[in-house]
Amino acid sequence: MLCLSSKKSLLSGVSAVVLATTVGVSAVGVSGALAQAVEYRSNASVIFWGAGGGTAGDLTDVRNANPDDNLTLEGGLVNVYANFSNQSIGVLRSGTNDPSGNGRAGTLIVLTNGSTPVNATIGKIEKQGNRAVNLEVGSLSGTSANLVVGGNTGESATVHDLNVIINVSSASFAGVQGRATFNGDLTAEGATQIKAGNNNAGSIDATLELKGAQNKFAQDITLNDQAGGRAYLTLSGSADQTIEATGASNKIKAASDGEGTVRVLNGRDGQAPSRAEFDIDIGTGGGSAVRLKQL
Repeated sequence: MLCLSSKKSLLSGVSAVVLATTVGVSAVGVSGALAQAVEYRSNASVIFWGAGGGTAGDLTDVRNANPDDNLTLEGGLVNVYANFSNQSIGVLRSGTNDPSGNGRAGTLIVLTNGSTPVNATIGKIEKQGNRAVNLEVGSLSGTSANLVVGGNTGESATVHDLNVIINVSSASFAGVQGRATFNGDLTAEGATQIKAGNNNAGSIDATLELKGAQNKFAQDITLNDQAGGRAYLTLSGSADQTIEATGASNKIKAASDGEGTVRVLNGRDGQAPSRAEFDIDIGTGGGSAVRLKQL
């Protein structure tokens, strides 16, 4: 049984869909592995996590990292790349080692750009200082990119900008998916963008899936459908869930009128009754309500 409510207005431009079916999402436990994790730090302009060939004993060279090691980003960009077998991080943090004590924003990208899909995991994402890390999941080729954050224990995550983007346009890439799943509470302090692939083959979808109870967004969540696929914001928790706007006027909005789908999967398949609450405006503007559809 599902109870869907909104403290904010439901506006035109974004579809809201209630589904009775389940979506299979993998989850990786983080307990145990974290106790033996090596602590890496990076401010490299571009570097690949666990790629091998790094400088021996250098804890700022993340190419040396093993699965479930920890990473503090002090700026720059780290790629979790499909071509390398290490696709897991224990704890991801923003850095605080500058003299002012402020967090240095870095970016982590989970990326596929070849024939191998990427299936990455991050146990927990922590903010240190005054700015969290940026996080992006994307595909540039005919294979899918998938990220699961929070493990089996539902650890929380705090990020700045959050993007799930499929930058492919070839008709031969039909079925490519980009998905970021958060098993615990999510706080996004920057902009959030979900963008599907652009070709006429179809089913090149981008999905942000939320399983945690409390999900807070300080800036807009933008859903951007393309000719080849749809942008989805999905709630699928096993208990009550809330999406809350913490900015002055931010909302869930469509890149253009009629784009984007909000899916609510709570309380399906015999699970205990749960409530999905939207304390955030939904849509691009205007007076008509979003579409609710039972499948």
